[in-house]
Amino acid sequence: MDEYKDLINQDEQEGISLQELFKIVWNNIMLILIITMWVIVIGIVYTFSMVSPKYTANTSAIIQVNSETSGTNEQSAVVIANNLIGTFKEFFTSNRVLESVKNDIPELSDVSINNIRNSISIETQSGVFIFWISVVNSSPELAQEIANTLIYNAIEIANDEENPYIFLKDKLNILDPALLPESPSSPNKTLNIIISAILGGVIALGVVFLKEVLNNKYKSVDDLEKNLNVKVLAAVPGTIKERKLVD
Repeated sequence: MDEYKDLINQDEQEGISLQELFKIVWNNIMLILIITMWVIVIGIVYTFSMVSPKYTANTSAIIQVNSETSGTNEQSAVVIANNLIGTFKEFFTSNRVLESVKNDIPELSDVSINNIRNSISIETQSGVFIFWISVVNSSPELAQEIANTLIYNAIEIANDEENPYIFLKDKLNILDPALLPESPSSPNKTLNIIISAILGGVIALGVVFLKEVLNNKYKSVDDLEKNLNVKVLAAVPGTIKERKLVD
């Protein structure tokens, strides 16, 4: 039992107290500040100089099923509209619709269909017959044009008389056309700077504690007595300042 208590006491003595942690941080405060500032500077340079701003144009469409023309009652029309949400969501980004968008916009002539598709995001909510469509591009004018062309062409293709889509025809209408984005949606400059500051602090603390772990020198008489379990009777001043005081 006594040996177990001795082991616990020894582990407590070998551990680093909170006061010692604060002391390590304080003794290396300049190193921490320098590393943190450098990481912040790198983050600022990356955010303002290396990252191209992106603009997001937003538009929306709504499913409307006319109960009179479709020969159904209002309740059946609601069921039909609800069942068409998933179909229309996939229809917006189908190859046929995106090919028509690419052909109508000269700036997209060298852009692949997959890249156009990846720039488009469509959101829906359960029980709501509205599609919120977002298009991201480095040009605000092009983002707006893609969003509006996408929704106009999707409606036109769905209502095509020569190649009719019976279940989609006359069931989609524009709710809000896309407006010209006034400011970039990314990058979030403030957030990037905050992340850089936090990352810099973490890296700085990691460097400091790694330096302390790798440093196996005894820094004081107390460290020597604690680790070697001996009583130090005298010590020779180690620093130039201490030697001058002795002299």
